[in-house]
Amino acid sequence: MTLMLNNEEIEQALNLKDCLSALERAYLELAAGRAVDRQTTHVYLPHSLPDATFSFKSVEGGVRELGVLALRLTSDIVKEEKREGSVRLEKLPLAGKGRFLGLVQLFSLETGELLAIMPDGVIQQARVGLTSALGATVLSRKDSRVLGLIGSGGQARAHVRALRLVRPIEQVKVYSPNAERRECFARETERETGLSVKAVGSAEEATRGSDIVCSATSSSRPVLEAAWLGPGTHYNAIREFEVDEAVFEKADVVAIHTRFGGIEHYLPPGVENLPGVRREKLRDWSRYPEIGDLLSGKAPGRTSDRQTTFFLNNMGTGVQFATLGYSIYRDAREKGLGREVPTDWFLQDIKP
Repeated sequence: MTLMLNNEEIEQALNLKDCLSALERAYLELAAGRAVDRQTTHVYLPHSLPDATFSFKSVEGGVRELGVLALRLTSDIVKEEKREGSVRLEKLPLAGKGRFLGLVQLFSLETGELLAIMPDGVIQQARVGLTSALGATVLSRKDSRVLGLIGSGGQARAHVRALRLVRPIEQVKVYSPNAERRECFARETERETGLSVKAVGSAEEATRGSDIVCSATSSSRPVLEAAWLGPGTHYNAIREFEVDEAVFEKADVVAIHTRFGGIEHYLPPGVENLPGVRREKLRDWSRYPEIGDLLSGKAPGRTSDRQTTFFLNNMGTGVQFATLGYSIYRDAREKGLGREVPTDWFLQDIKP
C-alpha cells in the first residue's frame, strides 16, 4: 500500500530532534559515498499573466541506509513584485482554491515501489531550518543566546524551532519590512516558544549584538551589510541573493550546504529570460567546504570565539527530502496517520 499524507498529518508525525539526527547521518552517508543527489532543475514557460512565469522544479536523492529515494517537485506560477523598495519573487496561489502544488514522492530502493506521496510544505521549511541548525553546531559559539532574524515567514519560524535544538537561544530579534507581519511573528513565536521575541525597526538592529543572525527572505538583493556582523557572530543565509558579497571576504570561516551551486535553468529555445528566473552568480564553489565536510571533521568549523563565521544554506538537495520524508513516513505508519491507496494503482506489466 502507498501512504498518502497531508500537511496536518506531517506536522503530527514530524519529530524535529529525530530528523536533525537523521539528517546529520545522511550527510555523513553522502560524504562516504553511500547516498546520492541530483542537481536541482527549473523548467520555465511564459504565463498569461503579466510579469509571471510557469516554473517546474525537481530534485531527487537517495540514502542507502534508509532504503529510500525521494523525488521532490513543485509546479508554480511565479511573479516578480516590487515591495518595500526591493524586488521579491512571489508564488501565486492559483492551484485549486488559492493553493500551491509541491510534492515529495518516496520510493523503495529494494522494490522500486512508490511508498508515499506527501505535500512538500512542512518538509520544505523543516529541512532548511534543520540544515541551518547543523551548520550552527559547528560554526556558532556554543553559548549563543541571541538570535537575529531577518524575515518573518515560515522559513524564519522554522529556523527558530531548529536552532533552539542546538543552541541555548533565549532572545530573538526579528525584522521584516512589513511592520504588522513582524509584530505578529514576534507575538506568535513568543507564545509558542516562551522565548523573549522582539520586533525591531531595521535589519541592522536585528543584526548588531546578535550571536547568530539568520536571513530567511525572498529578496533579490542583500538584506544586511557585512559591516554589521561583529566578532564572534555566526551568520546563516538561505539564499545567495540576500547575501552581501562582502560577507564572503569578511568571514573567517565560510561553508556552504552543497557544491552543486547554481540551478540548471531550462527556457524555450530563443528565450533568454523570463520574469522570476534568478541565475546565481558564477562562483568557484570548490573553495568552500560543504556541511558534510564540517560534520565529518574533514574541514574545520569554528576554532575561536572571536571568529566571524558564515554558512550559506545555498541549495536544496534530494537527500534532505529523502531523509525527512522517510522519518515522517515511518512515524506516520507507527501513529496510524494518513490514507492508504493500492500500490497497484501506480504499477504496470509493461517494461518501461
